[in-house]
Amino acid sequence: MKTLTITSARQNLGAWLARAGAGEEIGIVCGAQVIALRPVAIHAADYAEQEYRLTMAELAKAAKKIHEEIDAAETFEFTGDIRAAAIPASRADKARSQPRGKAGARENRRGQRRVASAA
Repeated sequence: MKTLTITSARQNLGAWLARAGAGEEIGIVCGAQVIALRPVAIHAADYAEQEYRLTMAELAKAAKKIHEEIDAAETFEFTGDIRAAAIPASRADKARSQPRGKAGARENRRGQRRVASAA
C-alpha cells in the first residue's frame, strides 16, 4: 500500500484518486490512522435516497407512477419518416392531401391568389 501524508495527497489528489480507482491501494496517514482511498459502488436506491431524500417506499411508489404514465402515454410506431413523426397525424394527413405549387394556390380575403408554402 502506498501511504501519503495529507499534505502530499492534497497536492496531487486527482492523480491519487485515479490510481486508487484503477485498483492501486492508496492510504492517507491521518494522526495514528491510515485512511484508505478506494472506489465505492453506488446503487440506484442509494443515489435516490441521498440525492432526493426518498425512502425505499417512496422510491417504489415513484417508480410505479412513472411506469403507469409510460403505459398510458400515446405512442406510435416510427417508420423512418421524420416529417410524419414531427407533425401530428391529423396535420400530416392534411399536409399530404394539399397540392403544392400553382395548383395549390388559394385566394385570400381580398380575392388575391397566393401559393401555399412548401412544408
